[in-house]
Amino acid sequence: MKNTYIKLAITCLVLLVVSCTETVDVDVPDGGERLVVEASILWEKGTTGQNQEIILSKSTEYFANELDVPVTGAVVSIINNDTNETFEFQGSGNGTYNSTNFNPVIGNSYTLTINYNGEHYEATEIFTAGVEISSVEQTLESRINEDVIVLKVYYDDPEATKDYYMGEFIPSHKPLIALESSDDKFYNGNNFFIRYDEEDLASGVTVQVKLHGISEDFYNYIEVLTSQLGEDGPFQTTPSRLKGNCTNINNLEEEVLGYFRLNEVDVENILIE
Repeated sequence: MKNTYIKLAITCLVLLVVSCTETVDVDVPDGGERLVVEASILWEKGTTGQNQEIILSKSTEYFANELDVPVTGAVVSIINNDTNETFEFQGSGNGTYNSTNFNPVIGNSYTLTINYNGEHYEATEIFTAGVEISSVEQTLESRINEDVIVLKVYYDDPEATKDYYMGEFIPSHKPLIALESSDDKFYNGNNFFIRYDEEDLASGVTVQVKLHGISEDFYNYIEVLTSQLGEDGPFQTTPSRLKGNCTNINNLEEEVLGYFRLNEVDVENILIE
């Protein structure tokens, strides 16, 4: 009788495994192509800010074999609305458009214009000031099973203005960028920090730290983006396409992905000890 039970159990297990390998076709709606605009105009402290790059691509559908398709043949420019200066961005044939004579002016309004396939796209932003990194502190924090290396990037927040910040952390040992946003609501006019920690940070790893001064609109955009990327657990909501500030003037209903921003940034490379 015991052998009969064992044979029955094995038969049920085989049937279960076979049934679990059955192919299930899932209908995924094709949302169509979307223009993706990567237009971060960054003025790194200590540089002229003249060399800038914009990347244009078209998104592909779910489960497509190819990644986003580069957009070529577009006419791209940025206009300083306060001075009427126009800066043309020249295409290089692979979806990137470059300018070597851009003139960054803090507080001025700029408009990005893109003409592509008979459509006209625009986005407008204010060039936002940034602050310098005053110091970077490296500490160990105890977790349940191990100690974790933590970086704290300190800066002095101006008291006279409402300010928003984004820390960008690029470790040398993995192709993942971490973003951390902050506003000065609770530390206005004081020295404060943005923190970064990764469980696998180790001695010898270099982390490039970028401290951006950002606009309120971009802060809100990043808050939604990072909340979607960080969702976890059985009750998480399905991430949705995050619309930026770029608009098709000919068709306001078109969904354009990406964001046009202009800001100062301070950069330091930190070697983990």
